[in-house]
Amino acid sequence: MKIQVSPRAYAKILLHTSKYPHKAVNGVLVGEENLKEGEIYALDAIPLFHIALGLAPMLEVALARVDIHCKENGLQIVGYYQANEHINDNSPNAICYKIGEKICDHFNNGFMLMVDNTKLLVPCDEIACKCYVVQDNKWKQSDKDLVLDGGEDSLGLTTELIEAKTYQSLIDFDNHLDDITQDWLNKDINKLVEISLAT
Repeated sequence: MKIQVSPRAYAKILLHTSKYPHKAVNGVLVGEENLKEGEIYALDAIPLFHIALGLAPMLEVALARVDIHCKENGLQIVGYYQANEHINDNSPNAICYKIGEKICDHFNNGFMLMVDNTKLLVPCDEIACKCYVVQDNKWKQSDKDLVLDGGEDSLGLTTELIEAKTYQSLIDFDNHLDDITQDWLNKDINKLVEISLAT
């Protein structure tokens, strides 16, 4: 399966990582599957946590809310992303595998993106994520199937958003649980991305 990641999803992954550079962060990718074309399109990233990534009760609540959002918009949870705390730690851990398996229980072709902390540079010159898929019942790295929609334009957009410190306004589910008036869908950032892509 070819995995396409939208400029919006990619930018939000890196904005989440940039907001909490000293912590591990995670989230889910929502989108759709095109079996005819043999591809999965990750349309958006939903930032989840930066405090305790695998805390079961909070994770259950967050995934239930995201699932409702997906059903209302004809989407599904297609993947998971995580950035680890230490710069040289770019491999999946027990939390990744647990959440990845949970996603695969509902979506057969689920995938994981691990942020490669060594590639978190401004300007963004290359994709700073490693892709993992299930092969022979095991998670294996498979970057050949990962495509960033818009290529260099998407990298340029992400650079602009980081330089403008847009990450300061990014809301993850931890922020939302502290203050439920905060929008975990980050509609303001989505609008910024749409405006940037239109110009």
